[in-house]
Amino acid sequence: MKAVTVIPLVKDSLALRDMPKPLPKRGQVLLSPIEVGVCGTDKDIIEGKYGAPPPGEEYLILGHEAVAEVVELGDGVDNVGVGDVVVPTVRRPTTCTLPINELDYCPRGGTYAEHGIWYLHGFAAEFAVTDSQYLVRVPKEAVDVAVLTEPLSIVEKGIDLALRLGKARFESWSQGGF
Repeated sequence: MKAVTVIPLVKDSLALRDMPKPLPKRGQVLLSPIEVGVCGTDKDIIEGKYGAPPPGEEYLILGHEAVAEVVELGDGVDNVGVGDVVVPTVRRPTTCTLPINELDYCPRGGTYAEHGIWYLHGFAAEFAVTDSQYLVRVPKEAVDVAVLTEPLSIVEKGIDLALRLGKARFESWSQGGF
């Protein structure tokens, strides 16, 4: 299969490469990406500023913002079906134990991996695999905008965090603290 790759930390190593087609393991799905977003994170990785390939590999497949079709199920997958359109979330915990909906708050330093950024291949390829528990199903009518789900979720989490911090500060202030 064809994939958009870089050698992390090597400036201008962007290339279209032939890679082996991945196979889903237990709890995983094989995806056929429909759209993949490109953002400043990808630009920084291409410029060699950061990024890391999966352990034991030289290349990293880019693409952390995606909408894809499920084309094959690994054993034990029952939350999505073949033909479903999904948005895979980016971050996977390694040692971070926050709930799935708060993984973006995990501290750096090996507590998580991220598709297309740190230690997991991304979705800028003909096929990709990911854990089924981190998929968000989307209606087929939303395919044209679903690739924006990941960046929108970051904005939403920023607003949520600001509101929580503001509420905590107000509660402290109203009790005589600062």
